[in-house]
Amino acid sequence: MSFSRERVFHLVTLIVEGLEKEEITIPEPEKLRGRLTRVFSDELRILETIDQDVRSKIGKMSKPMAEGSGEWKALYERFFDEEWKRRLKL
Repeated sequence: MSFSRERVFHLVTLIVEGLEKEEITIPEPEKLRGRLTRVFSDELRILETIDQDVRSKIGKMSKPMAEGSGEWKALYERFFDEEWKRRLKL
């Protein structure tokens, strides 16, 4: 999953505006925006790395599969979940 920098900034702006709309006081909104932007960017990098690793793992299997097929999707989801849990140590 890839988001442009602009999309991340837009999502962060929506979050901060939503908090302000709920009358939640944010002492340093720009600092919060910076932190949220870093968190989103870091998480997206992790998701992209997992995606690449899973696709590589499927591609190295002895039985070739067409990307997007039912079997491919099932393996992708299973491997993605396994990798996600392994990285988060859940």
